[in-house]
Amino acid sequence: MRAKPTIARCARSTDDMTRAITCVSSFMSARDGQNALNMSTRARSIIARASSDFGSANAGTPPPPKATNPIDTFVGGLKDRLEMDSNFFFKLGAEISIDFVITLLVNLAVRGNPSYWTLSATLMVLCQLITAAINDTLIVYFLAPTKASVGKKPEIANVFAKGDYSLAQRAMCYLNKGKFYGILGSLSCVVSMFLALALAGNAAGFTQEVLFRSLACGALHMGISSNTRYQLVNGVERLAYDVAPTNVAKLISVSVRMGNNFLGARLWMMVAVLTGLQ
Repeated sequence: MRAKPTIARCARSTDDMTRAITCVSSFMSARDGQNALNMSTRARSIIARASSDFGSANAGTPPPPKATNPIDTFVGGLKDRLEMDSNFFFKLGAEISIDFVITLLVNLAVRGNPSYWTLSATLMVLCQLITAAINDTLIVYFLAPTKASVGKKPEIANVFAKGDYSLAQRAMCYLNKGKFYGILGSLSCVVSMFLALALAGNAAGFTQEVLFRSLACGALHMGISSNTRYQLVNGVERLAYDVAPTNVAKLISVSVRMGNNFLGARLWMMVAVLTGLQ
């Protein structure tokens, strides 16, 4: 990359342009044809040199960086996953819908009639529903396989993903996903708890203690419980879609995810009690 021109250099280029204009003026008023020809040649030389100097100044300026649009990135990721798995949107929709219904049923079974729920219990149910919707989207999205870059080996999406992966790579996949989902779970639980309190008109109740308990609850639930369960779900679905007809495989997928969501909803309540969030 060429160095940026100094002020003196730019001034010299400007002076050259002035002299070129003077030469052209002299050329227009010259009577001697040979003298005019010499002036014309000199003017062209000065203009070319000045243009080169100004061109060097522009060449040293890097192009502005392209802005990354998060929405475009997310949409591109959806298309990427859909290309790798034509049933991706079916799995995502089934996961969110089933989890919503199962979460309500589990809370009804454990807490009883909603008319007798305390404010704390109602807030916990609301927080759980919001958290579940966020977590379901994130887990299905990031555990889904994606296209490999040209000439590169695709990154392992889940422990049971297809591909020539070693046992160590699959173990690291579980640990890395656990750490990643632990962070996401902490953030989603904090957001969900705050929204639940705000909707109940008690935003001031989101104290520092509630913040830390929400972080712990979300990390344990997503990093350990959800990560383990969804890894197993992906393994069962891979086997089902490999050996069974598509309609049968979809039925198996829905059944497995229903059982997983029922277990996950109950485990979330246990983790909330364990961390003192409830």
